[in-house]
Amino acid sequence: MSSNSLPSSSRPTRTSIRSQGDKASSILRLILSSDFGEPQVWEFTGPRAVVIGRGQGALLKLPDTEEFRTVSGHHAVIELSRSRAFLRDLRSLNGTFINGHLVSRREEDRAQGVAVTGSGVLIKDGDIMTLAGSFNFRVGLVDEAAYDSPRTITPVEINPKCPSCGRPHNPIPLSRYADVLCKDCRSNPLASLKLLKAGLTRRVKILDALKGLRITKTLGRGSTSAVFLAERKDNGAQFALKVMSPAVSENEWARKSFLREVAIGRALKHNNVTKLYDFGFYGGAYFYLMEFCRGGNSEELRLKGGGTLDPSVALGIILPVLDGLHYLHNVKLAASKVEDHISPESRGLVHRDLKPANIFLGGPEGLTPKVADIGVGKLYNNSITYGHTSTGSVAGSPATMPRQQVVDFKHAGPEVDIWAAAASLYKLLTGDYPRDFPEDEDPWRIVLNKNPVPILERKVKIPINLAEAIDWALVDNPSIHHQAAMSLKEALVNAAKRDGIRLPQENL
Repeated sequence: MSSNSLPSSSRPTRTSIRSQGDKASSILRLILSSDFGEPQVWEFTGPRAVVIGRGQGALLKLPDTEEFRTVSGHHAVIELSRSRAFLRDLRSLNGTFINGHLVSRREEDRAQGVAVTGSGVLIKDGDIMTLAGSFNFRVGLVDEAAYDSPRTITPVEINPKCPSCGRPHNPIPLSRYADVLCKDCRSNPLASLKLLKAGLTRRVKILDALKGLRITKTLGRGSTSAVFLAERKDNGAQFALKVMSPAVSENEWARKSFLREVAIGRALKHNNVTKLYDFGFYGGAYFYLMEFCRGGNSEELRLKGGGTLDPSVALGIILPVLDGLHYLHNVKLAASKVEDHISPESRGLVHRDLKPANIFLGGPEGLTPKVADIGVGKLYNNSITYGHTSTGSVAGSPATMPRQQVVDFKHAGPEVDIWAAAASLYKLLTGDYPRDFPEDEDPWRIVLNKNPVPILERKVKIPINLAEAIDWALVDNPSIHHQAAMSLKEALVNAAKRDGIRLPQENL
């Protein structure tokens, strides 16, 4: 776009601002800069209505060419007064956005005719306005009465700065967001937190779930994300905030896995499954807000207990987990909202990565066992699973995985979770996993070729009936002994009764 095509009052300038004395008589100057094509700057002084589009009468007129065909003739208007700027969409077909949030657009509906979605919003200095999802303008707002002496300023910062490290971007990022992390900060979840905070200051709608929260500490950090403890400032309520950095979200598989976990998690409602409350994204950083389990996970509890747990304690964890698994394996989900290309009658979810570290202790006292981390979970129907796992790929933890899951990970059914629950109980009771995994051997080969070690050979005191029930539950050659969560629960409860192990009434 050439500056010769612009009205003379709209061409790039530097503005000399002089005090107006009385702030009541302030004059607000609007400065818009583009980050597409040849850099341009437009300036307008209120009060006035700045119509933006390709048509005649637009004060900020874009060329009426093929390049700008998605922009409507009269696309949007900024109502500029002496004290504020208000952005409204003018029933455009492709929409007007502010900081990545849709302000409004026209929607064509054959049954209802033409409808207008959304409403106008106040805009402020530093916002990013986007037309038709493609053309970005950085907003600059200057109150001319705010200066006591003549001053020359650059109207708008064409080179935005990284919200984490503060260094200017080079080259300028072409983004629909006002804030973008630099290449050095894009893989750091801590930097992503600063990015989300910057979005909050710009009133980005999709970040409303984070309003009023403060981060108190880091709970954990993995290869793709980090989890933080977040607390409401007004009432002290605590949540776990999981953040995925932009560098990871650019990976299609990681991004889809994260969004699947969100979609599935929001649909699950059971006392023994962790709750997911809300989610959002900004500048490429995805997050979700979930239940904080103050008791940590069962692996941490085992270590605090000296490496093993008493049978009554270990069963008090695994029996409710089996209730949670029974719910997961039978829950009806709106499959089309979770994954693409899933049969409409699909129901149930296979976790596929159950282990002590994924069994959390939540509730008011931090004592309620909860199944967590469903990132590699799969929807299934009649033991046929659907989703984006590639044939031949394996994910999860070999230590709590039966051989059937290694052979056919993509089509693993609920029985692999039952086996993993028994393996987790084995670990909590003995401090060891059912199979030994020497460092110099391939763990997947071990799963395929070695049987679990009978639990009494671990030289720990375990009642005989419980030991026998666990060994039967860990049979996976030629098939897994228990095919349903309630089958294993019944076997463990009966063994505990014969051994005289006292169990809470709610576990029976």
